[in-house]
Order: sequence, then C-alpha cells, then structure tokens
Amino acid sequence: MPPDPVTMHGVPMKVTTARRTTTPAHELTTFQTPSGKLFVVYHMGVPAMDADAWRLTVGGLVDEPLALTLKQLRDLPRVDVRAFHECAGNPLKPALPVRRIGNVVWSGVRLGHVLGMAGVRSEAKYVWARGADSGIYARTGTHCDSYLKDLPLEKALRDEVLLATELNGEPLDEEHGAPVRLVVPGYYGTNSVKWLAAIELEQTRAAGFYTTRLYNDRTVEQGIERVRPVWAVAPHSVIVSPAPGQVLALKSQRIWGWAWGANEIRGVEISADHGTSWGAATVERREDYCWQRFEYGWMPPAAGRHELACRATDVAGVTQPARGARNETFHVKVRVEGS
Repeated sequence: MPPDPVTMHGVPMKVTTARRTTTPAHELTTFQTPSGKLFVVYHMGVPAMDADAWRLTVGGLVDEPLALTLKQLRDLPRVDVRAFHECAGNPLKPALPVRRIGNVVWSGVRLGHVLGMAGVRSEAKYVWARGADSGIYARTGTHCDSYLKDLPLEKALRDEVLLATELNGEPLDEEHGAPVRLVVPGYYGTNSVKWLAAIELEQTRAAGFYTTRLYNDRTVEQGIERVRPVWAVAPHSVIVSPAPGQVLALKSQRIWGWAWGANEIRGVEISADHGTSWGAATVERREDYCWQRFEYGWMPPAAGRHELACRATDVAGVTQPARGARNETFHVKVRVEGS
C-alpha cells in the first residue's frame, strides 16, 4: 500500500492528481501575461496549506537556523521582479517541445536576504528547496515524500531569485504555489518550487527523484554520456501572430512574437520557405528577465498554404535547433488568399 498522502512536513494533500495546462502561443498577446493565462503544472497534487501555520525552515550549512512565519517573511524588504516563466516540459520526453511560457511580475523577498540572515557557511555550494507536496508521480509510479530541487548557491544569491508571495500584484493562488514559492528567473519553472516549506544549504546536489531521475538532459559526447541538470533556459521563440490556420490576404503581413532565454536574445530570424532562407526580424531589448518582442514584415509570394518558422539566437551565440529539443524551431501554418 502506498503511504498516506501526507508530506514529511505533516501537510495533507488536498489534491492527489497531477495537472498541466498550456496557453497557446497565439493567445499570449500582452507583454504581461494575465495570471489566469499562466500555465499550471503540478506533479503529485496540491497540499492543503494553512497560511497561519506555515513556516519556512532554513537549515543545513548555516550559522543560525531559521523558522520564519508568513508575517515575518512579509515584514522583510519587498521587491518586484519581472521575468518570463517557462516550463521545462515532459521530464520523460525532454526533447518534446511543449512551449508553456508566460511573462509575469513576481513580488516577495530576495532569497539572498534570508540566507544572509541565516549566515551561509563557507562549505555550502548548493541550495536545496523542498515543497510541501508529496505523493505518487503517476507516469513512473514513484512515491516522493516531498518535491525537492536544488540550484547552485551562486545563482541563489542573485538579486532576481525570490521567495515570492505575489503574482502580478495579487497574492499567489494555490495552483501557483501559495502561500510562498521559490522563483528562479532564467531557470526553467521546475526549479521554482511551489508550496515552499524548507531551504537547506548543502555541499552537494540533492539526491531526490526530481533531481536525479527527472529533469536531466543526457547527451553522448565522444562516447561518454553527459548528464546536465535542467537549469538555465535555452534560447526560444514563438510566433504569436499570425495564428495557426489563420487566413491572410495577399499583401504585406506583420509577423510578431516573443523570444526569451537565460541570456538576452540578440536576434530572431523568420523563414517562410521551410528553412531554405531566413530573414532578420527586429528585436526589442530585454527588460529585467522579460521576454523580448520581435517583428518581421513578410510579403507572401503567392496565394496558397505557407509555413512560417522562427528561431532565436542569444548573446552567447546559441541558436534554437531545427529539431530534437524542447526549444526546437517554432512553426505555424497559414493560408493566403487573393490575387
């Protein structure tokens, strides 16, 4: 028999099934994504959180372990961070592009501020973050007593990493991790632990199910398998307009969309001939960790069916691959009518 649906933190599970929602790219028409259109993903369900009883414990390699109440956390200096937020996709099919993405404002307290209160010992190298959710990951039948992720201490101390209590100026709802979630801009959403219950400073990476078996990219280089954690977001882009199946007139058209990545995007290219040729779009500069708008003027050569594609390149020179990756080139099919 599986264990009772109660986490190691003693929190019962309100919902014990997984859920995933996605907003199609053509509906992401605003720079700031409304909270109701931001994707939802949870692996084991939703814990029945009690904000009054909630505590965030901070321990491990620290000088002074902490146990903060929600009020104590809210009394600390509050900051806003604007950032894109992208799901890493299906952890069992890491090359499958699901393109769950949004651009929102998170508000809360810098994780670095709280770690400073605890005092980070010199031997600490990683931050472990535990959620209050537990249960069965249905795709593998694996039971986990908590959702556990990690990130390098160097990243955790950056100003953009938050203990967030608000989304787009409103208190977090339960599906997005209330009362507090970790937010790690520039990293995939799997690292932004919802229903946050504990922070631990450690010398090594966490050995949990969601860090060892899931959310790792495996490649073979010179006959040797390389395993890389799914942390920094690879360059990515989507076309918002035109929408899939849209009927266009045989005249000059404006193609536009969003591009994003851990690094700023320096260029976006558009193809309308199955990748034979590419034209450069105009790309807005990045603000904070937000996605960047791009536009491209296209004159359809003739009436009929056409397939448009976009690919982004970041400032490090990394470009979206044509296929075989979660950030593979985005395509949209349209029909042109007229003469």
